[in-house]
Amino acid sequence: MMKSTFIVLTFFFCAPYLLLGQKMIVTIPWSQSTEFILNEKPIKIPTIQNHVPDNGVPSYHFLERVKSIGFVPTLNGFQTVPATADDIMYLETMGISLPTSFDPSMKVTKAGEDAYLSIFIQPFYKKGNQILKITELSVSLEPKPNLPKEKDFALTSALAPGSGAWYKVAVTADGIYKIDKSFLNSMGIQTSGLNPKHIHVFGNGEGCLPELNSAPYTDDLAENAIEIIGGNDNSFDDNDYILFYAYGPHKWYPSGTTGFEQRRNPYSDQSFYFINIDAAKNPLTIQSVDLSSGTEQIVFNTYDYRDLHEADLVSLVGGGKRWYGELFDVELSKSFQFSIPNLDQTQPIKYKVSLASNSQLAAGTSQKYYSNGSLLYQSTLPVSPYDFNKSISNFTDPNPTSNEISFLVSITRNSAYTLTYLDRILLNCRRNLVFYASQFGFRNLTQQDTTKIAKYQISNFPTSGFVWDLSTPHQPKKIITNNNGLTCEFWCKEVYTEFVASNNLTFYTPTFIGSVTPQNLHALPQVDYLIITHPDFISQAERLADLHRNQGLEVHVVRTDKIFNEFSSGAQDPVAIRKFAKMFYDRANQNGTKMLKYMCLFGDGTYDPKGRVANNNNYVLTYQVDESENHISAMVTDDFYGMLDDVEAIYDSDLLDIGIGRLLVSDQTQAKQQVDKIAHYMMNGSDLFSSSVGNCCLDDTLKSTFGDWRTKVTQVADDEENGYFIKNDTEPQYALIKTNHREMNCDKIYLDAYPQQTSAGGQRYPDALDAISDRVKRGTLVLNYVGHGGEVGLAEERVVTIPQIKSWENINALTLFVSATCEFTKYDDPSRVSAGEWAALNPTGAAIALMTTTRSVFFGVNSSVGNAFFNSVFQRDIQNLPKTFGEIVQNTKNLAQTSDNKRSFTLIGDPALRLALPSYKVVTDSINGQPMVYKDTLNALRKVTVKGHVTDFNNQPLTGFNGTVVPSVFDKIKNNLTLAQDPSSPVINFELQRNVIYKGKASVVNGYFEFSFIVPKDIALNYGLGKLSYYAFSNSIDAIGVDTSFYIGGLNPNGIVDSVGPELQVYLNDENFVMGGNTDENPVLFLKIFDENGVNTVGNGIGHDLTAILDGKTSDPILLNDYYVSDLNTYQSGNVKYPFSGLSAGAHTLKVKIWDVNNNPSDAQINFQVQEEANPSIKRLINYPNPFTTHTEFMIEHNQSCDNLDVQIQIYTISGRLVKTISENVLTKGFTIRGISWDGRDEFGDALAKGVYIYHFEYRTSDGKKAEGTEKLVILK
Repeated sequence: MMKSTFIVLTFFFCAPYLLLGQKMIVTIPWSQSTEFILNEKPIKIPTIQNHVPDNGVPSYHFLERVKSIGFVPTLNGFQTVPATADDIMYLETMGISLPTSFDPSMKVTKAGEDAYLSIFIQPFYKKGNQILKITELSVSLEPKPNLPKEKDFALTSALAPGSGAWYKVAVTADGIYKIDKSFLNSMGIQTSGLNPKHIHVFGNGEGCLPELNSAPYTDDLAENAIEIIGGNDNSFDDNDYILFYAYGPHKWYPSGTTGFEQRRNPYSDQSFYFINIDAAKNPLTIQSVDLSSGTEQIVFNTYDYRDLHEADLVSLVGGGKRWYGELFDVELSKSFQFSIPNLDQTQPIKYKVSLASNSQLAAGTSQKYYSNGSLLYQSTLPVSPYDFNKSISNFTDPNPTSNEISFLVSITRNSAYTLTYLDRILLNCRRNLVFYASQFGFRNLTQQDTTKIAKYQISNFPTSGFVWDLSTPHQPKKIITNNNGLTCEFWCKEVYTEFVASNNLTFYTPTFIGSVTPQNLHALPQVDYLIITHPDFISQAERLADLHRNQGLEVHVVRTDKIFNEFSSGAQDPVAIRKFAKMFYDRANQNGTKMLKYMCLFGDGTYDPKGRVANNNNYVLTYQVDESENHISAMVTDDFYGMLDDVEAIYDSDLLDIGIGRLLVSDQTQAKQQVDKIAHYMMNGSDLFSSSVGNCCLDDTLKSTFGDWRTKVTQVADDEENGYFIKNDTEPQYALIKTNHREMNCDKIYLDAYPQQTSAGGQRYPDALDAISDRVKRGTLVLNYVGHGGEVGLAEERVVTIPQIKSWENINALTLFVSATCEFTKYDDPSRVSAGEWAALNPTGAAIALMTTTRSVFFGVNSSVGNAFFNSVFQRDIQNLPKTFGEIVQNTKNLAQTSDNKRSFTLIGDPALRLALPSYKVVTDSINGQPMVYKDTLNALRKVTVKGHVTDFNNQPLTGFNGTVVPSVFDKIKNNLTLAQDPSSPVINFELQRNVIYKGKASVVNGYFEFSFIVPKDIALNYGLGKLSYYAFSNSIDAIGVDTSFYIGGLNPNGIVDSVGPELQVYLNDENFVMGGNTDENPVLFLKIFDENGVNTVGNGIGHDLTAILDGKTSDPILLNDYYVSDLNTYQSGNVKYPFSGLSAGAHTLKVKIWDVNNNPSDAQINFQVQEEANPSIKRLINYPNPFTTHTEFMIEHNQSCDNLDVQIQIYTISGRLVKTISENVLTKGFTIRGISWDGRDEFGDALAKGVYIYHFEYRTSDGKKAEGTEKLVILK
């Protein structure tokens, strides 16, 4: 369900550059506080104009274009006023902790190739006992200091071809690992004749990679120093082995007063290393350092020890990085055991325990912690309005008494519905430096003074043991120690250093993963487009790449596993994918080469990268944020992959540098289907769907996607919420379209404008549901929904459902689906295929792409993103081509500077695919011979002739354009009202320009066209501006145009005189239909109409609509006005094709009534039988004439419409001898096959003798099913 906030954002980029040294005053546009109901009490929210609070905290984001990123912003000063009483009450009620100083986040960053000054301000801070509110600040730009340049990406990879043989191994923990002969043999390495000095170990051991782009990071693979035991004879003997130090996937790091924290790797429980066999170079070996003597200022015979219990068993809200462990429900107390040999019991144990409760029910819930029966800490769990609330407790055991600790967690609750989950138990303590086990690590966090010498004393040290210094990553040093009996001593500078001690007898063994084919992604040339694919989908990803290569883009298709090998040491990590993209981005910025524009993630993703949930679909990693306790903030976002500047990570103010899209494929069939849809859309049609398009009776040009649906925008708005979705979303967005893109025709489906009905399942809007489906099937370039929704559909009244989406067959008019709602496309949930996913995955219809929500979103964020979208979607590039989906969403995200909640919008689709907006213009030259500057008036019953031509966007005529123009002449804008059918649904006035005076088709010859029509009598007779909308197409290109410079109104006093109604012919599917004939459940009503003066489709006159009445249901007429299209180059004839769906089996009647432009009616009625969908059959088989002499035609009634049928007729003599075979492929539009003829001759062309013959008829459907029948024919001579 969508969450309410209260402010709309309209954001503008400022055109002028901010100059070097120029001071700028940034004023925070405070507006009147907004009253909001919280816990049934009113509260006034401090409000900044056009901005949405960031997780409850008022914030302001300022963005200004600058010349380059070679500057740094400087804060010169700021102004404040005291916070108001309402401000203070809000801050206290929301529990917002304020800083004690004002410190805005300021940086110069980039979005693609443009640089921007970004200032993110949290405008309240506390000074002493006073809360101050920022009103303005002064900022200037200064030259950026010449800091040392960050390390460039390597130009070639260690894994490059020619570097020897490579093998991948895994480890699960920090420690010294052993490679011996038996291990190498188990990997399939031939050790006979192998020189140990030809063995190398590579790997980075960094755990999960840092998300800040500028953080230290090991590019490619680092070689690790090894120790070779034996091998002096240059052969790998039975007793020879190699030692190296490896790091596990989870990283310990110092953390303030707590001691040590562990950063869990959310993506992998293994780290990976690479064994390389290469005779061309010597390995990096561990060097010895003599620390066996010295004069110490401090002695260490104890060290810092850390331990952790953390079981990642459950994701609380199906999202976020953090997973939780044990549940406290039936059992409210659980004990956890820690064994710490040689514990220094003179020092306290520091504990840090984190857990989460479903806090809306947690009032009165408390936690207690015991160590060996002694109570250490207790507190009451906090309550919050979110799904779960995380609680972190820090406490100590000041007097530990045992090396064995039984740690008890006890929960007391007041409600049986309160659930509590343990996150982790972390402890830090001191241990005596006594050797134990086969190896152990030690360190001293207090070791910080580099001027002092520290002495380490390890007792009970084995005589064979050794110590390694781990201070230099990838290059341990072997310490020469002073061993005195069972005591080991060494001296070093007092700096924080990790050491490992080993008994030199037992080591860890890595796990063999497999051999690795040499690769070299680091050497790839610059490109426009990266397609990142799971290995399973490589063939279809390459097919997609070829489509774009044919359009002029340079593309790399790269497997995820290869990226991980070179950019994250073989472990899956989303940072690796981003680093790979950043390599191309940085190189373009450094040397001016081709700039990366797009990245496609070719594969589905999941919130569980470790495979803990059933039916997991971890094909291309998702990025999940840290927050994991609240279904709103536990976001999944592909934006992460597109933030490539050094200063960026995933901050609210970070900008997208490239367009990112994802294809939600989980198998090869889906992959092919997705690329098929993209190819069909990109190429303006194809043969890919010739046998799978819904009802072919609707379209005589199944291979083409050209059509005036490309001029349509459909706005769908939910009801209730005091009309918020209409007043704050769709109407302002309509105003943007009307002002900036008049060529687009807006349709509005506002739920409360349709009659609401009550059903057993609740309130419903059946007419709105039908209107949405009808519009999708007929085509709309963009469909935008704003309102409530979820994973199973849209609106509480279920106006869009999953079965409905799956039934949409609009392959020739695929829509860009925008859903400003909640969780409509929660694609990372493997337990369910969401409605948005079905819209993308529908193989023959629904959406070509979606800008859609993956989590709950706030009202204000929806408004901000929606406004930004409609400021972007119809823009064109410098070549006047439509924007790609990636550019549209990139611009939208960067314009919509609100809270991080906007990250819940994502692009599902191909980011490099262009919106099917026509690329050329149609211009009106004259109306009735008058140039458009004269603003002619079209009166009712007046004949109108329009002339025009097709141009490019530089207004140069396209004299080579030959094709068809489809003009639609709209009556004036009409005001409409919603019906206020719910308590929180007010009456809202909205305008709509929907009534079509004339829609026709005219030939365009050498770029020019002309058409005529007669204005219907039923126009609204008041005067106002009309609209002439054009769509034109040839074999390969199309054009769009609009003219609103003429008036419509009044009645022509010399108008036509006519009292005869139109000629009307009614069929189902095609003209072969006969009265009483058969259809399936989804026939197409086909009308052929002629009238000397044209047909009335305006819809203004009461009772003058073009209608169909099914089975006598006069209270539920089917309006056909929008389905009428004139024939080519005439206004006097045309047709209607209206698709029925789901008709019941049995007999039906259909009565059609139409009107001409002078309001003369005609009607006609047909009867028909609906046959239930069944196996192929033959209802009637005849040939006519029969008997015949030299010509007969076969006619077959069947039950398979809109299919490619393989038809065979075999003709036999009475004795059974085959004399003739006729084979044809027939595309059936209805249920009758005609036109297969025979001249009475055999296979050799000889005339057959007169007499009786038997013919056997058989047809096969496209899916291999067949039907057959036999009849007689007679030849006369």
